[in-house]
Amino acid sequence: MNEKHKILAFDTSSERGGAALLEGVTLRAELRSNTAAGHSALLLEAVDFLLRRAGWKLKDLTLIAAGIGPGSFTGIRIGVATGIGLAQSLGIPFAGVSGLDVLASRVAYLTGRISVMLDARRGQFYFGGYESNNGRLRRLGKPALIDAADMENRLADTDWISGDLDEDLLRTAGKSFPRRALWVPADLFLAEGIGRLGAERKRTWRFGDFLTAEPLYIRPPDAVKNRRKKN
Repeated sequence: MNEKHKILAFDTSSERGGAALLEGVTLRAELRSNTAAGHSALLLEAVDFLLRRAGWKLKDLTLIAAGIGPGSFTGIRIGVATGIGLAQSLGIPFAGVSGLDVLASRVAYLTGRISVMLDARRGQFYFGGYESNNGRLRRLGKPALIDAADMENRLADTDWISGDLDEDLLRTAGKSFPRRALWVPADLFLAEGIGRLGAERKRTWRFGDFLTAEPLYIRPPDAVKNRRKKN
């Protein structure tokens, strides 16, 4: 990776939003926000604040990286649209990064099968399965939306579990977790990790005047589900 890359990364997929500036692999500034009010009114203000604190200007940036989910439909849409808009206006590449991949990358130093789970509410979880070997991470299948009742099957071969499951939920679902699997606490603010993975995955960068990115919604928004029911 080019150590001189100046990267703006942000995540708006959940209440735990944030933005970060990285220069190569070095974190220069980060702002975290834990709010249910949404990030649409805060994101650009956060970016402006970080740039001023770091002494950077928008024109100094060489890569925009944004979280593509899974998570809040509205939040993901805001983050991806903002990222693409900034990248297009600045004439620089855009990278979309999954939050599941970020959380898995943070425990890639472990060896074995890793399951990452994010609370999708309504008794469901966003699930990503990975294999880690000497720091090399491989995704096992596509991310999925699973019910709590399906945990036992999904986690049968898991060595490590990480994500945003709290201790109360772990105790409640204890029978569904493999006894040999170990819980690894996670930092659930993802902006810095999105910047790092985005920079590493140069082959996934998007360029040009008509940038697109495919959000990782996994679960369709309520409006789509309601329309399907009517039909």
